[in-house]
Amino acid sequence: MTAERSHPHFERQERTDPITAHTIVDTEGHPWVQEGDPDDGLTIYFDSEDSRRAYEAIPVERPERDLTRTLSNDVDEGYDEG
Repeated sequence: MTAERSHPHFERQERTDPITAHTIVDTEGHPWVQEGDPDDGLTIYFDSEDSRRAYEAIPVERPERDLTRTLSNDVDEGYDEG
């Protein structure tokens, strides 16, 4: 099997505006944002430019930088010491 057949191109589109929750039937002329790779990413359509700007104003979460507490148990308490 070739690489082309094992990893097909995905054109993913989201036609529900994430801000207004309205489904856009005809995307012609509507603002959009490309998330991720242009070939394999996600195209998101919006009702209006205001809606697109509101979406782009949402801060991106960076858990590797923003997480200040760890949920791991770093002590030996509770382990069977055999």
